[in-house]
Amino acid sequence: MKRLFVPLLLSVGSLWLVAAGGDGWLTQHWSDPAATKGDPPHGWSQLTQDLHPEACAQCHQAQFGAWQGSRHARAFSPGMVGQFAHMATGDANDCLACHAPLDEQKLANNRERRDALTGLVAHAPLLDASVPPKYSPNRLHKHPLNRSGVSCAVCHVRGWHRFGPPPKGSRMLGQINTGVHGGFIARKEYTKSQFCAKCHQFPQDYAINGKPLENTLTEWRASRFAALGVACQGCHMPGRRHLFRGIHDRKMVRSGLGIALVAEPGGAALTLTSQHIGHAFPTYVTPQVTVEAEALDRKGMVVRGWSWLIGRKVGYADGGWQEQRDSRLMPGEHRSFRALGAPASARVIRFRIRVEPDHFYKGVYRALLADAKGDARILLARALADAGSNDYELMGWKEIHLQ
Repeated sequence: MKRLFVPLLLSVGSLWLVAAGGDGWLTQHWSDPAATKGDPPHGWSQLTQDLHPEACAQCHQAQFGAWQGSRHARAFSPGMVGQFAHMATGDANDCLACHAPLDEQKLANNRERRDALTGLVAHAPLLDASVPPKYSPNRLHKHPLNRSGVSCAVCHVRGWHRFGPPPKGSRMLGQINTGVHGGFIARKEYTKSQFCAKCHQFPQDYAINGKPLENTLTEWRASRFAALGVACQGCHMPGRRHLFRGIHDRKMVRSGLGIALVAEPGGAALTLTSQHIGHAFPTYVTPQVTVEAEALDRKGMVVRGWSWLIGRKVGYADGGWQEQRDSRLMPGEHRSFRALGAPASARVIRFRIRVEPDHFYKGVYRALLADAKGDARILLARALADAGSNDYELMGWKEIHLQ
């Protein structure tokens, strides 16, 4: 497994620019992610120059609080950094192209790569998102900027300039003076799905069975949401809140699906409908969703069981990656899972739905732990424990009495 997973990760990471696509400002924004290019503006304070998200939180507390609870804040993760022990620095930086994309977050040499492992082993969350963070530059600068993952500056700062969407309720574009950090430049791209493609649409060059491993923008474009003008930000950043919720969030997933149970001759059925999801469910290869059914007799004993998997499974064999199964739901799709052929003693059929957001990663971490040592072993064990803790029941057992 160790030899199967890492080459895939590196190959897509090194080609993220291809995935971003398009021309003009957005391509430049992601092809040259340097937040501090050139000299800082004259007279700017240390706070204004600081790229740590805690510095931004001095004025943008609500955005910081939402972000700190997101997966973006944890993108510089133990599961990724734990693999750095056996990577060259350039390969590790390929991972950071999406996990910590700024030039200022890159690893300069092998020493910094090794320090990343040691530092993350000792790292604990700096702040409680429920209280205003107190700015302490000396404390913050002991923690490399890459540890903040996909933070404020990754999307909003280039060449000392701040960028963002037009003010709420306004179509104003261009320079907007706010009296702080030279104001900001409003760009319509921040409201478009294409802005997210840099990391959420892998290049076609590395497709498996005609589909990139992450094909979210293409899936969205084929959905009714694109025609309706509902962009990624509309669901994953509602009200411009920096929540970035997805498959790990039970409430988010449940809001996107319709679930109906009905009795049928000889059994029962559960029907799933992808009602409010603008891409495949799930869109990436790492989650696995399981629909389970059990037939119970009069005493409540299980007399038969059924199970169906929803997800995309890929594997490495014969010198290349192959798709082994793609049973995902596409936007608007209805699918029925029928528990038929129950024994005559069955009186009830019950269904439940379980979600493992990090199913694929759990297998990867177990395999890597087999020969990991030192800091790498500590981080991979931490990653495996975190992956297991993310599992949840999307729907607990619900019963249908047989006709």
